[in-house]
Amino acid sequence: MEGVQDHIVTTHHGKETPYAMWQALTNMFQNSNNHRKLALKDKLRNIKMQKNDTIQQYLIMFTQVCDELLGVGVIVSYDDLVSLALLGLPKSWHSYQDLVNGREKLPN
Repeated sequence: MEGVQDHIVTTHHGKETPYAMWQALTNMFQNSNNHRKLALKDKLRNIKMQKNDTIQQYLIMFTQVCDELLGVGVIVSYDDLVSLALLGLPKSWHSYQDLVNGREKLPN
């Protein structure tokens, strides 16, 4: 227990069996994993291209969050990714957004 962080030690204090400790650990990290998924989904939805950002910088930020979501087991559909990426663009990109949204098939 010396190498374990304090908040984890208090969660496991008094557990009589290894199985009880394992259940407590599972509950602790599963809940934080769900919280992490929700936070990353929210982060992806709220990414906006800033005034001084280039399109490359914006897309790098966007794909980093997508990669983080994949890392926690969340798969976002391709259509949703394109839509979210377009929604994060500033007003100066509206004609491009209209062009993409008017297509039958979304671009790669």
